[in-house]
Amino acid sequence: MTPLRLNNNGRELFALDLPPQQRRAVAQAVLLCNPLGHEAIRAQRLYRVLGDRLAASGVHVMRFDYFGSGDSAGDDSAFDLHGAVDDTRAVARALLQRSGAARLCLLGLRLGAEIAQLAAGALPVGRLILLEPLADGAAYLQQLEHAHDAELAAAFGPSWSGSAELRAFNRPPGSIDLLGCAITAPCREQIVAAYRKPPHGAGAQVLVATRDDAVRARWAAVPGVQFSDAASGVDWTTSDSLNATLVPPMWLEVILRTFANG
Repeated sequence: MTPLRLNNNGRELFALDLPPQQRRAVAQAVLLCNPLGHEAIRAQRLYRVLGDRLAASGVHVMRFDYFGSGDSAGDDSAFDLHGAVDDTRAVARALLQRSGAARLCLLGLRLGAEIAQLAAGALPVGRLILLEPLADGAAYLQQLEHAHDAELAAAFGPSWSGSAELRAFNRPPGSIDLLGCAITAPCREQIVAAYRKPPHGAGAQVLVATRDDAVRARWAAVPGVQFSDAASGVDWTTSDSLNATLVPPMWLEVILRTFANG
């Protein structure tokens, strides 16, 4: 594993390069695309285990943080969807160069799945693996709002529902903070707008792991799409079981099997 600092037009990005631990003919390198904010923290263990298992099986893998997230430069208010897509393309090009692979697999969870499919159009992508992608940007942001309020209610107990002053202080009008992550108004607009457009597969094989009928309907018209019922059973927006190992074994099985024959 090699830590990297990559420069994307002045945006300093942190990445981890995981070369294959055994040499075999694998045509595609894998780039792991994080979800947003709190969910990226929840998914960290999954991405670490998945990256290690793929590298051990002979696949070149790279993990990274978007600008304004994780260990990359910029505070969280600097994160936006368009920038994350551009960062993904920049890191993907670095992975192609370092791996020598002709094509890529982009893998993303939740909002990371949308970032992966948006970035794919400008890259030589042979495969998209989308884990529990979202169906609607506005509904997703509303889900984060509800989850944020639920965390505050749990933290303050009965005082939360009984004190308007307490609620106004902790959730002032126009607040951009959701679950410890600043999501600016322009970023929210980009997320909503992205899901108003039909997704594309960029000519790649597309695997969508979901049981959500709305997600399946959104992706049904994409050529080459395959659906898997493998679901995590994880609420990615909560802090429940925060220190638990959130590595759904069915996802490891499905993904590793996908690359078993190269």
